[in-house]
Amino acid sequence: MIRLQLAITVVLAVALLLILGQKAAIASGLGGLIAILGSVLYAMIAFSVKFAPPAEIMRRHFAAEMAKLCVTLLSFAALFVLYRQAAWLWVFAGYLAAASAYWFGLLINRR
Repeated sequence: MIRLQLAITVVLAVALLLILGQKAAIASGLGGLIAILGSVLYAMIAFSVKFAPPAEIMRRHFAAEMAKLCVTLLSFAALFVLYRQAAWLWVFAGYLAAASAYWFGLLINRR
């Protein structure tokens, strides 16, 4: 799923670079990277053990989701403070595009 998020982020950033220029491309890339960072953190926490009782697995997924939410919010806040001139429409578009990889992943038939 993370590879799909990365692919979507790169395709969107390149398309925006060609159509709207560097500022929009960088902004969408940063938004996509925020989504990817959250996904990587989620995977590291939720899937850190191979076998565990169901209650432990549920706790890990809950903790992973909370960590992902916190990192996402902190990343947006840091971006707002450190890069105020960002094209915010494209930051959020990049984030939403990368986050949509979960839905695209459900449509992909893996054999």
